[in-house]
Amino acid sequence: MYERLSTMSEIKNYEFQTQFTIVKKYHRHVLWLILGLLFALDIFTTTMSLRLGYFEKNPLMIPFAGNPVLHGIVKIIAYIFLFVVIERTVIFIEERKPEKTPFWIKLNFQILYGLILFALIYLIWVYLYVVLNNILTIA
Repeated sequence: MYERLSTMSEIKNYEFQTQFTIVKKYHRHVLWLILGLLFALDIFTTTMSLRLGYFEKNPLMIPFAGNPVLHGIVKIIAYIFLFVVIERTVIFIEERKPEKTPFWIKLNFQILYGLILFALIYLIWVYLYVVLNNILTIA
């Protein structure tokens, strides 16, 4: 399980990996795929419920929801905006987090990254609620 390092140079060159690392790089990409799928399902289920005679409950989307193409364009623009802002923040974190920075600065970057993941998961839960509500309305 553990191996002994004999010299100081071996200790410096040894890559420490913790077993408690939960969030890998590809997890964020999976979250993006899920969010994109939920956006698409929201467009589809909203269009179906509007065709059945129900109304849009989100006051900001009322002007756009009646036309599926316009609704899709708005959702795509929102998705691209979120993607660019969040991924640029991740790039900023990766560029500004050199190895020889104090612990508290690294901790700040980790907190920022955690907030990014929290925002993505929060958006997924919100749109999961919206899609499930639309499905229950249609059914």
